[in-house]
Amino acid sequence: MKKRSIIISLELIAIAMSLILIIFIDIKIVLSCLFIFLLALNYYLYKEKIGQELIVAVLFSLIITSYYIYEYTTANILIGRINIFPLIAWTAGLVFLREIYEKLKTGHKFLIISLVYIITLLLVEYLGFHILSIKLNSDFPSLLRLGIIHAPLGMKLFYICAGPIYIGITNYLKVK
Repeated sequence: MKKRSIIISLELIAIAMSLILIIFIDIKIVLSCLFIFLLALNYYLYKEKIGQELIVAVLFSLIITSYYIYEYTTANILIGRINIFPLIAWTAGLVFLREIYEKLKTGHKFLIISLVYIITLLLVEYLGFHILSIKLNSDFPSLLRLGIIHAPLGMKLFYICAGPIYIGITNYLKVK
């Protein structure tokens, strides 16, 4: 339990430091570093519990980020054609989604997690675009004129389905 308390303290310190760093460094770089740090700490703490879902999330995120070219209006860190920020953000989000799914104690877990995913996706997209000014360098219209998910129609549909698809894949693979 002491190890867990130390990890939680480190996570809170990292979040606090990130809030300070966003004043000086591009928000996407700060968030990428924060997500990597949080994923690494949680892997260290829960190795067997998140190891498989982390691998599936990384592979799933690689598919998403290699299919659609993410180019932002501010700094872009690329490995080949893959933008690091959405790769890390998708990975962290999917691992977090799976953890919520595992903790649900209801008979309609898939339906509930799908609704949680869609609501969270819309909120995160809204905060990212309107509050944090994380904007893609594209001319695509937003989803339902909400100012979120500026991508082609197929990508918009995939975004909405990505969380439930990931949960379905991890269920099929019996990831725990």
